[in-house]
Amino acid sequence: MTASDQPTELPLVALLQRRTRWFQDALAARLAKAGVDSITPAHMQVLAHLRDRDTALSVAELARLAGVSRQTMHRAVKQLTVEGLVTADEGAGFPRTTLVRITGHGLERRRIAARFLADLEAELDEHLGTDLTVSLREALTRAWPPAE
Repeated sequence: MTASDQPTELPLVALLQRRTRWFQDALAARLAKAGVDSITPAHMQVLAHLRDRDTALSVAELARLAGVSRQTMHRAVKQLTVEGLVTADEGAGFPRTTLVRITGHGLERRRIAARFLADLEAELDEHLGTDLTVSLREALTRAWPPAE
């Protein structure tokens, strides 16, 4: 491949991944500085959908909400259970379902991570400007075409 064959602009997906990595790295650094165990983006997705200790969602429902496969969600729930951030209990129904609830420890970790993420969004707003930050959020929350 010659230099003229090199793309002049990165694909949008690469840019999104790069900026997602900025959030992940900055969050991990702030959690470590605060003496709090890190939390992966996948784990944050699970905790974000469990509102309180009384809310129980099935693994299938969590997977749908997070936009991941049930297998991926099962792995995340298993890891979060080991860390004591959620409980996973067998529910009624056919096929058997696993019902997931957040623990007090999970609520606390989510609260701390959410505070740091809000701080990072505020920093991004200062860096990019409010108009661009609002436009970015709007673009990312609009409905996108199906992936097929």
